[in-house]
Amino acid sequence: MKKIKGRYQNKDRRVIDREYMSYEDVPIEDYRDEEPIPKNLTKKFLKVFLILFISVVVVLALTNINSLTPDNISHWFQYDLLGKTEGDGYPIKYNGTNVKAQNFELMESCPVYCSDTTFAVLNSNAGLYQEAQHSFANPSMNVNAGYSLIYNINATGYKIINREKIIRSSSAKGKIFCADISKNGVYALLTEGKDYLSQLIVYRNDNLEKYRYNFADYYVNRVALNSDGSRAVLSGVSAKNGGLVSVIYILDFSQENYLQKYEVEDRIIYDVKYLNSGNVIAVGESSAYYINVNDNKKTDIPYNSRVLTNYALDREDGLLLSLSQNPDGKECDVIMINNRGEQIASISTGKSIQSMDYRNNRIAILFTDSLCLYSMNGDVLSTVQSEIGTKKICFYSDSTLYTLGKSQISQVKMNLK
Repeated sequence: MKKIKGRYQNKDRRVIDREYMSYEDVPIEDYRDEEPIPKNLTKKFLKVFLILFISVVVVLALTNINSLTPDNISHWFQYDLLGKTEGDGYPIKYNGTNVKAQNFELMESCPVYCSDTTFAVLNSNAGLYQEAQHSFANPSMNVNAGYSLIYNINATGYKIINREKIIRSSSAKGKIFCADISKNGVYALLTEGKDYLSQLIVYRNDNLEKYRYNFADYYVNRVALNSDGSRAVLSGVSAKNGGLVSVIYILDFSQENYLQKYEVEDRIIYDVKYLNSGNVIAVGESSAYYINVNDNKKTDIPYNSRVLTNYALDREDGLLLSLSQNPDGKECDVIMINNRGEQIASISTGKSIQSMDYRNNRIAILFTDSLCLYSMNGDVLSTVQSEIGTKKICFYSDSTLYTLGKSQISQVKMNLK
């Protein structure tokens, strides 16, 4: 059949005028796209797309080169690219009857908690990366980069987890007082010693023993590792001349003897942290202490008769202190000490403070009935109501936080003014 000026002619038929035609009567080649995309243009488009894709991958790789481990690459492919464990969104009820404030953290932006019965790692939409039960009577948890170390205080059990799995589940030889893990997987267990008051044992990330140190004169009960697991800061107490004396040790795992030692009389030290800057911060009963390790210099940061009601230590940013003008813990001031030992913020709130966190020159403060975001000069940037009984807050982004409540974990977005 061929087309002649809008008419169709067949050898056996007359010319038939048609106002409309059916595609059933037209050869396939006659109703294809009149202007198909040139093959060379398609190839050029694919080349440009491929170049842009590779460029983006290279930029992301260069900016996150320290995080390009096989586990992280596998995690990105399974969970971010393929959308595994999507979740139904926050808030989400946690398993167990109670989660202590110190047992709720972010592990590489993923909320991780350890309750009295369960530990779990969540994604940004409340999906489960992993969840498992434990039998620890008094669990405690420390998080660093992509690792969480969960241990049983005054018992021997401990577990090391990442986002997807339990890396190690084992028992110490003595009861564990405290433990910590570095961002490269080196971990330390501070335990009771057979012939000593305390014993520190440090393990490489392949679980082989790296270092051991015994304490005969002090009951050492706090430990924190530096970023690469080559040093540690520890604190403890002892009796001296009828009074109390606290001690801060700094150990270098390449040396048999301690690197530095500082004594503080008649004062209890609650916590210590080895900063990523290479220096050390300690939180005490009536003062905080900043130690410049290279200069072997300790600087006291007095509370000036105010009562310590809360604090937040961070390896990268430093120390947040909540100091009350009254013994009842109300009318609190928030003090920020950065990783160089400098006071960079002082905010008077006039309220009781439950929790604090810091990110990119913003301080989030949790009160009994509200959550406020402050600038460094004390201006209120945003305020939202908080769930009664909320225990802790953790920054996820500059305007989004995770909160730990009585029975659930929530995600709170702050509307900036």
